[in-house]
Amino acid sequence: MVLVADAAPLILLAKINQLLLISGLFDAEILIPAAVKNEVLGLEVPPDEERLLTGFLSSCRILALRKPTRFAKALSFADYCILTLAAEKQADMILSDDRLLRKTAAIEGFRVIGTIGVLIRAAKSSLLTPKESVALLDELVKDHKFRISTRVYGAAHRAIYHTS
Repeated sequence: MVLVADAAPLILLAKINQLLLISGLFDAEILIPAAVKNEVLGLEVPPDEERLLTGFLSSCRILALRKPTRFAKALSFADYCILTLAAEKQADMILSDDRLLRKTAAIEGFRVIGTIGVLIRAAKSSLLTPKESVALLDELVKDHKFRISTRVYGAAHRAIYHTS
């Protein structure tokens, strides 16, 4: 399995010390565009998060793309790199929370999962209890400014507790 990751889920999972869920849930080669690595380790990363992110990134393949394919005009350079890398490496999944990137990836035929999906899968696979998954989601929302609608929060809560 090949998984291409975007910055936001990596940053958010580092904030709650749960980056290892990615490798625990997905028996995958994790690919990171260099542009995403630069976002992740950008300015003002708290030292604890930087240590976690640096350790996680060392287990991933970081790839620089010279000329990524352009998709939707509103996408960022890093988003172009993610989609290009996913296409070139025939990725099985893209890890992203970005709405436009997720929609474009789905149109291009990629399966997509985000931070919430990781927490749901962690509960379903017993890497976390449902209570732990909800507590981590709450921490992201309350302490780390993870903005989601009440509808999405409710759906995530139901999915986490519906672990059959």
